[in-house]
Amino acid sequence: MDLKPLCIRIANRLGIDPLDIKFEDLTDDSRLYIKENYVAINKKYENDYEECAKCIAHEYRHVFQLFYVNIFNDERSIRWEKELQGVINSSNMDSNGSNYIAQEIELDAFAFTKYYLENYESIPVINKVPGYDEFLDKYLHINHKIM
Repeated sequence: MDLKPLCIRIANRLGIDPLDIKFEDLTDDSRLYIKENYVAINKKYENDYEECAKCIAHEYRHVFQLFYVNIFNDERSIRWEKELQGVINSSNMDSNGSNYIAQEIELDAFAFTKYYLENYESIPVINKVPGYDEFLDKYLHINHKIM
């Protein structure tokens, strides 16, 4: 499965450089390794193009967020920078993960994933958390210019 063309399309949409993709044994679906410059995707998705696309779009959006906070000085960049400094992930989230998905940086990454994949790749994105898609739709409506 060749993910490189998808990586290039998503990176171009975000104005970032594409990162390498590696498959690893993870407890998460995917993870961004900033210092090493790659995205790790859970090996269980190695032959699942749609799940890989979701992981890549999500993690690439986090790269975009990092650039955004370093380039802009607006309310969003201040909020994102604060969250990025104290990020909640699988190692420190609460038992139901609500503090993880409630972070604006995660909401933004999930919203971008839904927006990009549905509008540009014709891949439907339905989240596992009941009601979260409606929340993402509201976020997209308010923040459509940054998508």
